[in-house]
Amino acid sequence: MTINPAKYILKRYHSANLKPIELKCMLNLWLPFLFNRIHIEYVSDNFSAIDVRLKHTFWNRNPNKAIWGGSIFSAADPFFPIMLKQNGLLHGYATDFFTKATEVKYIKPARTDIIFKFRLSNEDVDIAMKALIKNGKYDGWHEVEGINENGAVCIRARIQSYLRLR
Repeated sequence: MTINPAKYILKRYHSANLKPIELKCMLNLWLPFLFNRIHIEYVSDNFSAIDVRLKHTFWNRNPNKAIWGGSIFSAADPFFPIMLKQNGLLHGYATDFFTKATEVKYIKPARTDIIFKFRLSNEDVDIAMKALIKNGKYDGWHEVEGINENGAVCIRARIQSYLRLR
């Protein structure tokens, strides 16, 4: 019997039995997040909330000592589709999912760590599940703010999540 860790991780990632701690560990070990200094701090039990910290370090700051826009974009991009995909699995729907579009507004330079608090309300999840049942796909916008350590909003992002039934 040969054990393939990558195959096991992918199988767990697309499982309705995935635990929040497993998702957190998987994402924290994902190389693009490691290189950009993106750290997942919290995943709720029903996958309706994820807190992400974008660390301000020597490796991801520009000559003005602010975080590069690409790192900020990477920290805002994938989480709403992941949350919706996992909620779909909890409701019994296997889906293909991705970010269809993203609008990022850089309000002020990010010179400290940035915290993103991704939240889906029960209403957001219900709308997505009803669209999946009715149309076989869901296409919706969600918003998140990036807040620095001083409590100031530095980034406002709108993410268009796309899900379709497999």
